[in-house]
Amino acid sequence: MTDRKIEILAPAGSYASFKAALCAGADAVYAGGSQFGARAYADNFTKEELIAAIREAHLHGRRLYLTVNTLLKDSEISGLYEWLLPFYECGLDAVIVQDTGVFELVRTCFPGLDIHVSTQMSIAGAYGAKFMESQGATRVVPARELSLGEIRQIRRETDLEIECFVHGALCYCYSGQCLLSSMIGGRSGNRGQCAQPCRLPYTVDGRKRHFLSPKDICTLEIIPDLIEAGVDSFKIEGRMKKPEYVAAVTAMYRKYTDLFLKSGREGYHVLPGDRDMLMDLYNRGGSSTGYYKTHNGPDMMAFDRPNHAGVPALSVQSQKGRRVCAKALRELSPGDVIEITGGKDNYTTGSRVGAGDEISFLVQRETRLKPGTILPRIRSASLIDRIQKTYTDAGLRRGITGMFTAEKGSPAVLSVSCDGVTCNTFTEEPVQQAQSRPADEASVQNRLEKTGGTAFFFRKLEINMESDLFLPVGQLNLLRRDALEKLERSIAAKYERPRPEGYPEETERQTGCGSKYGTGCGIECGAEPSDDRTESSACDAMPLSVSVQTEEQLSAVLSFAEENRGAVGRVHADLSIFSGSAAERESKAVSAADCVSAFHRAGVRLGLSLPHIFRQGALRGSSDVRRTIEELLKSGNFDHVLIRNYEEFQLLLELKFDKTVILDHNLYVFNRYAKAFWNRLGVTEFTAPLELNARELESLGLSDCELAVSGPVPVMLSSQCLLRSTGRCTSGKKGHTAVLTDRFGNRYPSVSRCDSCYSILYNYEPLYLGEEAERIRMLFPAALRAEFVSEDRSQVFSMLNRIKKAFRGEDPGDVPFPYTEGHFNRGVR
Repeated sequence: MTDRKIEILAPAGSYASFKAALCAGADAVYAGGSQFGARAYADNFTKEELIAAIREAHLHGRRLYLTVNTLLKDSEISGLYEWLLPFYECGLDAVIVQDTGVFELVRTCFPGLDIHVSTQMSIAGAYGAKFMESQGATRVVPARELSLGEIRQIRRETDLEIECFVHGALCYCYSGQCLLSSMIGGRSGNRGQCAQPCRLPYTVDGRKRHFLSPKDICTLEIIPDLIEAGVDSFKIEGRMKKPEYVAAVTAMYRKYTDLFLKSGREGYHVLPGDRDMLMDLYNRGGSSTGYYKTHNGPDMMAFDRPNHAGVPALSVQSQKGRRVCAKALRELSPGDVIEITGGKDNYTTGSRVGAGDEISFLVQRETRLKPGTILPRIRSASLIDRIQKTYTDAGLRRGITGMFTAEKGSPAVLSVSCDGVTCNTFTEEPVQQAQSRPADEASVQNRLEKTGGTAFFFRKLEINMESDLFLPVGQLNLLRRDALEKLERSIAAKYERPRPEGYPEETERQTGCGSKYGTGCGIECGAEPSDDRTESSACDAMPLSVSVQTEEQLSAVLSFAEENRGAVGRVHADLSIFSGSAAERESKAVSAADCVSAFHRAGVRLGLSLPHIFRQGALRGSSDVRRTIEELLKSGNFDHVLIRNYEEFQLLLELKFDKTVILDHNLYVFNRYAKAFWNRLGVTEFTAPLELNARELESLGLSDCELAVSGPVPVMLSSQCLLRSTGRCTSGKKGHTAVLTDRFGNRYPSVSRCDSCYSILYNYEPLYLGEEAERIRMLFPAALRAEFVSEDRSQVFSMLNRIKKAFRGEDPGDVPFPYTEGHFNRGVR
């Protein structure tokens, strides 16, 4: 039907999975090394295994992409160059990147190495894709939450390759925006160590279910839609899965992708048996097609269990004592595992059982199964055995062409060709005339075609030889071995690169406070803080920066600033305060421009904070998020903009916004290379990451960073909604809250941002660092950030007073609420 090539991209958490993926038809494999990858608990590859895998992939005309998709601390990134260098030199095809610091180092130091933007960057549309393309990315792996329409838009507006997940586990949170595991136990998903708290049960409105656990995705049925939307690479999730899973899923997507490319929609049909086989391998209570055709909803969720649910296998007929009689719903093989009671006391079959046959077995004394209970098979021994024989135990060899030429008086020559590479090898001695029993073409061909144990087989071998020749078997064997070894080395050399010139220079640290507050900080911008700077002067140099989400909070901050001149440096006002329909904006008591003027009179800069997730057309009704932002920036005269994603930066570029742009903490700046990335684009003000401890923050340097010292901590940004999942969708009413309670009784508020149709799950305890005031003063941050979400006027006043006293060396009194100090002391692994 079409000449278009669609890449099947398979996961490899181990070398065995890598080989299984190649045998199953993967065009490319993504894998992680011993460092810097987002699956710290996969087997991963040693340096030697990675180099071998790169060469083996190239030998078979495939590609290998290296996951360097974690955030690197300043103390770690200096080791990245030397770690990447040998892989780059042997021809690594691409790196998959989350950290802009890693992006900056790779694009600067490794010319010609493709950079793929990880889904961990949360690219949520064409704006973000265009931005990353302008920085040198060659491929984008967009957020898994995007629809087919949004994928089409990226295809229309960029020349990037588009890689999308088509099968496997789905996170509840936008990838790269989750701090839940990090805040609970210090295992950061941004550093490959997620403990998966989303798969635990929680309680909402008295019901205990797995409210944060989506079903796995399976997109076999919509492969035609994905291809027509412009997807170039079908990515299979599963670096923690076994080789059998990787092989079977890869083979299935190879089969159906090729079917559509050959036969089109009319000839496209997914066989029920193939679909059932995938469910037999792994599913969480069924599957969904993800977000490609559905924005969110309970049908996408695995509320009842977070692990493999298996497939229906037995229907209980009766139970007498410990003996259960059941009817087989499908054929069972010896070694199949039947789940009895939620993973405990499983039953393993000992013989073949036909569909419809009756079977009896013993269960534990306390186990009672009602007639009609369906018991699932959670492991199919025959399926695993079949996959192993077909893929994981099979060798992979590549077809080559060859020509053997032998003439009396000259060395015999074997020429072999593959992948545009031709190698010639010669016998050490000239060919002699036979004295007896001359070699014949058939025996020579048979000897040369014995390539078992190598990576090749002869697809075609031409023999050109004179008659009556003496050709010793040993010489033929040596000729074949030398030719194939030379061909293998030559194919590898085709991909190799020279060492880059020079070692990367150290990126200069950002120094000075970079203050744009208009208040004297006592330090010249661009200069290092002097050693004789006292604690009190340090405090005076750190005005408060306040983030608010409601009109009441904005009014409270203005009153506080008027009563405490110089205490507040700037305010970030949420877009929703000033947005809405034209009629809604006109009904507001004070316009955006009037607010800016009022804050200026109080000596405070007022800026606009944009949504955590920016997707074109996300605002409902007659509103449009781009138009709203554009109108407010033109009419409001805001002093700065606080952004939370790459889409918003690209939008500001297109709007030619020429004032200060500040990155929020979820646009992670973990290292000096990340600062250099943004400095190159004119951004010089940041928010300190929430996952670095005091020592790491000191190493990073906070003179250009606001440091959050109080407020609710967002631990998840999700396209899902607890209100909708529990049947209480408010459809358009912003700011409504559900409460998620964990097994320890901790209560996590989930705020629905219906204006942009996403939700924010906040930590059960707010951040408060007032007790660490002395240490923080010595870090010299540009400002102290106080965050407010749902607090009322009195709570805003109380917290601002407390922070002011704490950081001026006064006693604010005992803290009257439970709080966390986040990672300020502990950090993340």
